[in-house]
Amino acid sequence: DKALEIGQPLFEGKFEDRAHRQLYAQIMIDLRRHEEASNVIKELEDEFPNDEATLRLGIALREAIRDHFGVIDLADQLLKKVPEDAGVWNSLGVAYFQLDSVQKSKSYYERAIALSPQHAEYENNLGLAFSSLGDREKAEHHYRRSLQLDPKYAEAYRNITSMKRFSSLNDPDAQAAKSLWEQGDLDDFSTIKLSFALGKIYDDCELYEQAFEAYQTGNELRFKDSRIDLDKYFAHIARIPTVLDHPPSTVAEVEIAPKPIFILGMPRSGTTLVEQIVSRHPQVFGCGELPCIERAINRIEKKSKPMRVYPDDFWDVPLQVINGEATEYQSWVNRLHDIHTPYITDKMPFTFVHVGLIKALFPHAPIVHCQRHPLDVITSNYFQLYGSEVSFVYNLEALSTYYVRYYRLMEHWSRIFGDAITQIRYEELIQDTDAQTRQLVESIGLQWDDACFDPDRSDTAVRTASIWQVRQGIYTRSKERWRNYERQLAPAIEILQKENILNEDLSVKL
Repeated sequence: DKALEIGQPLFEGKFEDRAHRQLYAQIMIDLRRHEEASNVIKELEDEFPNDEATLRLGIALREAIRDHFGVIDLADQLLKKVPEDAGVWNSLGVAYFQLDSVQKSKSYYERAIALSPQHAEYENNLGLAFSSLGDREKAEHHYRRSLQLDPKYAEAYRNITSMKRFSSLNDPDAQAAKSLWEQGDLDDFSTIKLSFALGKIYDDCELYEQAFEAYQTGNELRFKDSRIDLDKYFAHIARIPTVLDHPPSTVAEVEIAPKPIFILGMPRSGTTLVEQIVSRHPQVFGCGELPCIERAINRIEKKSKPMRVYPDDFWDVPLQVINGEATEYQSWVNRLHDIHTPYITDKMPFTFVHVGLIKALFPHAPIVHCQRHPLDVITSNYFQLYGSEVSFVYNLEALSTYYVRYYRLMEHWSRIFGDAITQIRYEELIQDTDAQTRQLVESIGLQWDDACFDPDRSDTAVRTASIWQVRQGIYTRSKERWRNYERQLAPAIEILQKENILNEDLSVKL
């Protein structure tokens, strides 16, 4: 509060001093007043280009708003000035990791640890990279190294619990997590992390009441900390089908290589499993969750004069811009990954909102829509702590409302694009894997290859919550998991039945 008091005169035009402005910008970042921080930082960047402190502020802001591309650009600039700065290498690693370029992120984390070997966060981050690459032994080594450096580093506990299935609360890791929880002196950040770890432990041990209570504690804290206007966000999603009510008339004419295969749907609906199957094909490289479509929207909006507002001005976007964004997508994919196949997968679940734009940028690209029982999707999301700002998952009513928006929008896209969107159901895929896999591969236009059945064939990194589940191959344990929590899911059930998505017996209406 005192720092804000000192810095406030800048906002009134009273401070010209660079250091005061930098302090004020950092305060605005800490208070999550990102627009104000951005305005000050932009002025500093214009007046003092390549200034080290301003570059650091720029990185901090872009980390706060999760502009991973921006972090990479600024970190590359800063490392030319301070090549031995472990924190910048770690920031670069986090950015590439969030962009699913895991091999690159691993090398940057290793560089950070070499420069600063006593940092628990760096060790935990390297463990995450090894987890994504499927190396359980090295992942666990770095998680436990993180806890050696900081026994209260709750994120490492959460990552360790995600790697194993607990059969008893007497497990040493369960005991350690419970002991830390019972100390009662954790900050909100650590409480959130540890509550999700304990929820997983209790769920594994079939102590469902205790599991839900633990998850609920973390969810309520996380939701309270959200700064997203959900009403505005939901209204934006609801507006899209009223504007994009027919297939795009202006579509890209440029040839893109490699060609994308889009896999989308609600998070936790089977998108990771589907990507693993598809990326086993010798002609496909799995790129994971690429934020390039969302980035294209930002560029389309901000580059125009006057600024466009998507989707309202979508029909006015000229062919030159559409071609440019398709090319930009290709450029970033090739920058993030070393690709030698004619196809890639783009498994960003939230791109279901932007199917209309996808069909404009890549009119012939296959789109696979993954579906799963709504209550399994809601349960799995509520039990997952995400690294990105998806605040609606931390409240059952908000999560159910989001599901309704998703459901209606996918109905809309299906009416417009028909068979151009391949529909696949998670329950059918795990029940009849052979037939469903063959149908999936055929529907996206690939020749059949037996490698699609081989779980050891894919070297695609898995960065999502499904890291260890998907590496077990096809399993049915998560089917109808929601039944263990039917009483607690009452708010979600009420909303989905009211919207005619669920029948009285909680089956899905077709």
